[in-house]
Amino acid sequence: MKQIKNARNHILRFRGWRSVGLFITIISLSVALFHGCSRGGYSRSLKLPSDPSIASGLGWAAVTSAYAYTRKLPDKRSPDLALVRRGTVFQCLERRIDPEGQDVGGLWYRYDDASSGAVSVGWIHSSDLSIFSSEEQARDAIAALQAK
Repeated sequence: MKQIKNARNHILRFRGWRSVGLFITIISLSVALFHGCSRGGYSRSLKLPSDPSIASGLGWAAVTSAYAYTRKLPDKRSPDLALVRRGTVFQCLERRIDPEGQDVGGLWYRYDDASSGAVSVGWIHSSDLSIFSSEEQARDAIAALQAK
């Protein structure tokens, strides 16, 4: 009889330790969950670089060199089509990387001017341009450039 009582006490004590262990585990998981979900001192937003294929607009370009050649294709070896003067502002409709690569050849922007009598379409190299996010910024930059 005494052995049965001792065995029962041992089982009750064992269940008590199991309950304490379960309680500590639940508390630890709760703390980890709430700590992981709390707002930390870091930003959860990620700013991605603009992709010309999905961007709503590439901005506005202003010709900053005295004259810029428009080319038939976005390539330095492509034939010249026309000359565009300094101060010309146009909307960037398309941008392409030079066939030699962006690091070597740079970027090309498609120039499309339907305002003149003849439609002039071609590609202008980025070294002849300054790119702005709005037409107003481009025109202000040209005004400041011409005031010098």
